[in-house]
Amino acid sequence: MERPSQIRTTLPFDLSTGVQNLLTIENFKGNVSSHDFVENVSQGVMDKLDKRDQKAIFDPKPFIRTFENVLDELNILQRNVQEQCDELESSVQVAELQYKKSVIELQGSFDEVYRSYDSLESRIGDVGKTAIRIGEQLETIDKQRSRALESRDIIEYYMEFQEDSSERLDSLRYHGGDEGQLKAAVIARRLNAVAKEVDANNGAKDFIEKFCESFEKEMLEEFDKAYKEGDPRIMAHCAKVLFEFNGGASCIQTYVNQHEFFMSNMKIEEMEDMRYSEDHTQLSDPYHSPPEVDTSLVKLYDDIRITVRREVEIITNVFPQPATVMQVFLQRIFEQSIQDHVERLLIRAESISNLAYLRTLASTHAGTKRLIENLKFYCDKEASFTNNVDVNGLVASTSPDQTLDRCMADLFVPYTEGQRYLTREKATLNELFGSIVSEFLNYMQQRKKVSVRNQSVLTRTLNQISASASSGGASPITPSFVNGDVNGVSSPNNPSERTPEMKKAITNLVKVDDNGFCLLSNDAIIRIANIHAEAIIRCVELTGSQDVPSSIETMYALLVDFMDMKYLEIVLDEVIEELGNSKVEPEMTCFPVIKTTTQIIQLLQQHFQTAVVPLVGGSPSVYKKVLTTKNGFMSSLEQKVNIVLQKIVDGVNYWLGEILSRQKKNDFKPKDEEVVMMSMGTQPCIQSLEFITRVYNAARTTLQGKNLELFLLLIGNSFHLLLLAHFKKYPVTPTGGLLVTKDIAKYQEMVRMFKLPSLDDRFEMLRQIGNIFLVKPEILRSILSEGYLARLDPSSLYPYLERRVDFKSAKLDRVLGISVDETSVVTKASTDVGGKSQRRSLFVNDNAVLKEMMKSYKNNREFLSAFSIT
Repeated sequence: MERPSQIRTTLPFDLSTGVQNLLTIENFKGNVSSHDFVENVSQGVMDKLDKRDQKAIFDPKPFIRTFENVLDELNILQRNVQEQCDELESSVQVAELQYKKSVIELQGSFDEVYRSYDSLESRIGDVGKTAIRIGEQLETIDKQRSRALESRDIIEYYMEFQEDSSERLDSLRYHGGDEGQLKAAVIARRLNAVAKEVDANNGAKDFIEKFCESFEKEMLEEFDKAYKEGDPRIMAHCAKVLFEFNGGASCIQTYVNQHEFFMSNMKIEEMEDMRYSEDHTQLSDPYHSPPEVDTSLVKLYDDIRITVRREVEIITNVFPQPATVMQVFLQRIFEQSIQDHVERLLIRAESISNLAYLRTLASTHAGTKRLIENLKFYCDKEASFTNNVDVNGLVASTSPDQTLDRCMADLFVPYTEGQRYLTREKATLNELFGSIVSEFLNYMQQRKKVSVRNQSVLTRTLNQISASASSGGASPITPSFVNGDVNGVSSPNNPSERTPEMKKAITNLVKVDDNGFCLLSNDAIIRIANIHAEAIIRCVELTGSQDVPSSIETMYALLVDFMDMKYLEIVLDEVIEELGNSKVEPEMTCFPVIKTTTQIIQLLQQHFQTAVVPLVGGSPSVYKKVLTTKNGFMSSLEQKVNIVLQKIVDGVNYWLGEILSRQKKNDFKPKDEEVVMMSMGTQPCIQSLEFITRVYNAARTTLQGKNLELFLLLIGNSFHLLLLAHFKKYPVTPTGGLLVTKDIAKYQEMVRMFKLPSLDDRFEMLRQIGNIFLVKPEILRSILSEGYLARLDPSSLYPYLERRVDFKSAKLDRVLGISVDETSVVTKASTDVGGKSQRRSLFVNDNAVLKEMMKSYKNNREFLSAFSIT
């Protein structure tokens, strides 16, 4: 709404028409740019100035006046707009009040309408309830009327049967079509029930029973004929009639009994005889992987799958209660075909061996479980039996899934109930493990006849193995090695490559040293692990999930018992006993034994992680027991191995000392021809090198990493101390000094094989000590002032100098500043006490080699005594 413009004072500088056009409300609707507005206003002023004088200097006054007028106009425009907004707001408030008043009035009207509808709905509900009561009464009356009519018909039919006539029922039966036969079946069923309750007339009762028998017989014959002709429509009609007549039991039995599947599987015994010669050798061979499901059983299960898949559709289309028929059909398959076949297979396998029996049981269980899953799929997916109700809407029977689960349980309960399976599995493991371990025990018996104690231990262990095997129904163990020669040749890994002669000659033992000491071969140990792994797979297959952890615990304890008490414990005790005799050269047998023990520990640890832990991890208590068993087993073996290693170190040290004691007194005072003969080293040197080389080669193939380094370090340190004491004992001529340095050089070369820097430094010091015997007296002082010798206490070098034959004649004691009195007591010059002792102390503190050497001694006195005369 436009308002008349207010009267304003005429300004000396009026706005142009273009600027006035900009000052309208329409120009400010929408998005307005202030920059563009100012630019348009300024443009009009610029145009005026250009028309007046283009060369005039810029004058700001026109711009100021123009913008002042524009601001005045904008203020007036703002006031006009604000007045319009105020008027519109007032109008809106009036409209809102009117709207709220109208809404309140309408709300009251709607409430009245709602109340009217509620009243109408209540009245309609009352009418509906009345109608329902009337309907129920009418339905009850109709049922009573129908029942009365049916009762009247039954009475009339019964009266006809009293007169020995069934004309009406026969007419309904033969001329009423399908519906007539269905109605005749219902009437006959009711007449038969009435006849059983009424005792007035036996003639009518007999006539009714004969009629029912005739009716059922004719319907069964018609069903059988249609079944043979493959007419599902007539079969379905007959089945429906018979289900109304007597529940259909006779119809179901006829269908199942005459099914071609049960007729064709009567020759299963011939198939079994054919299969007997094909599988039984592999079943009982632990060298061979377990065979798959018996081929005759596979063929039977394939026939069952095909038959059930075909019959599911037929049964669904023919019978009013397909689930009941399928239940009877499946039960008959399990009772007549599967159960008989499984029993024959297990009886045959049991006659072969325990292993054959368990393998057959496990494979049969797995194959049957797969069959059950397939049959469930056919019944649930291809033909739904979930709505398992009869024509009256009542539940007829259990579902096919429940029937199959019950058949599966009933089939294997006789073989897996309680502890039956686990007892037989333990007996089989005892038998198979015993057949392998007993070969070693018999070998040990032949080897240890001279030791009564060990003989009794071995005999007792063999008796325990035989008793364990025989108590579980296993055949007694017949060891394959009795007084036989063990050639140590491994048999082919592929069982199919073994000829019958090779199988007879297979031995589980292998030679591990030149003296003929034998241990179980790696193949035998791996075979034991494979046998146990196969048993675990059977246990998972045949044992309930809640019993698997405890069963695995029992089986693992059995494996540990054989590997520990019946094998490794005996071997390690034998080695410890042999190493206990320190008066003879130690045998290298201990190293293959340690290697075998280490390999078995690693194998059983891997077996524990991969096969045992996943199955017992879900039961914390069982897992703790199994872990304790495993850790105890390995800890016991590690302790025994440490004892063996300590024994071999002591034995090596003793024998090295024994070899060095064979050094003749004048070996280092040779004649010229003797020098030539001993150019390769003295005899003790050669023998000790050969012995240490044998020890090194044996240890290198057995020990690894830090264990090998520590073992070689112990041997090297001990040998170094023996040599230090050894060279103090024998007089040395200048020519003999050459032999001494040759011996030491060979020792040093041998030690370099160990690749241990600390030992290299020790034997380098020994080489420098050997040079004392070789150099001339005049240059001896310079030798003693170089290398390790310069840093040792002179008194520690004195015993070596004293062995030189020119010690007194050359007055070598003066080289060290040491005098010898008549009682052969070594005394130091007073001038050397401070300097030499201080130099030695600094050397010991600063030199890493001597620091390492001093770790073997409690104090400096013991360290120096290794170099002094005792």
